[in-house]
Amino acid sequence: MLRVTIRLMVASFILLALFHVSCNGGSTTPGPMTLFESAEHGFSIEYPEEWAEGVEETGTQFSFEFTEPEELLTASVYLEYRCGDIIWADFLTQGEEYLSSLPGYELISEHDVLVKGGISGHEFVAEGDLGTGYIEKFRFVLLVREQQGFWYGVHGEPAQFEDQESSVEAIMESFEMLSSFSYDWPRLWQGGNYTGAGFSINIPAGWCQYPVLRTEHVCNFAAAEGNPSVHISPQQLSENTTPQEYVDDLVEALPSSGYWEDFDLLSVQNVTVGDLAAYELVFTGISDLSPGYMLKCKYLIVFHGGDVFWVMAATGSDLFEQHEAIIDDVIYSFRIS
Repeated sequence: MLRVTIRLMVASFILLALFHVSCNGGSTTPGPMTLFESAEHGFSIEYPEEWAEGVEETGTQFSFEFTEPEELLTASVYLEYRCGDIIWADFLTQGEEYLSSLPGYELISEHDVLVKGGISGHEFVAEGDLGTGYIEKFRFVLLVREQQGFWYGVHGEPAQFEDQESSVEAIMESFEMLSSFSYDWPRLWQGGNYTGAGFSINIPAGWCQYPVLRTEHVCNFAAAEGNPSVHISPQQLSENTTPQEYVDDLVEALPSSGYWEDFDLLSVQNVTVGDLAAYELVFTGISDLSPGYMLKCKYLIVFHGGDVFWVMAATGSDLFEQHEAIIDDVIYSFRIS
């Protein structure tokens, strides 16, 4: 679990906002601030009104980013959800291990903090290369609330911190944990058949049921470690289109769909799922839901009359051989009900 989460953090850290504080004077007075409030995730933060806002979502990981006009200083909140309550000591240890692995890392200070909303966190002030290829100064806080793990802060070019020290402090002090939030976070699956609209599939005990990643998906499960994962998407077979034509069109469309980079189709074969004709596709690629992370996927395209079901499994390309047996057990348990 720790190794997978750290890998995801490394992939996400360019988007991750980490607060910086300068020890020198020379800061300017902060100007008017804009409030960003997320009722879905239960937090709020303020940033200078001339800064640009951006949000990135990858399944159960979110990055809320606010960047000053010259892009020399960035504030943001990085948030991830896990299946089951997060152990604070483990989360903090994981963060320390990540930071110590940064090129040029130098810890300046650290201490416990109490965030608005009454939750305790831990603040780091340090220098290091966060993936940009040069040393930045940063200040950030780690905290945990049930199944939510937060990093929030600012990072950027060191001189910019000296010029905007008071703005950095204002952003830092503004972060607040709201008392309520509405995100449908991951739930532990007890094992056995999951029944959807017109289908069932056997999901192992100990896997997690996550919110769906796309509107066309109807379920989303993953092992507790995050890999492998399985999603199902019902589709329709157009009139006068044969299953072979459908799969041929799918194979042609996937590389340019916008969902995949570096798409490489490895195999396509006819298979049987239960008593239904199906096709099995195996390919590698970088999903827009997991930027920078090469996946290896096995899809079943199952036909039943005018209905088509995509039964989609994915894992890290380096983990596919290890996970293929459990992937097959899960996706080949798919049945039309």
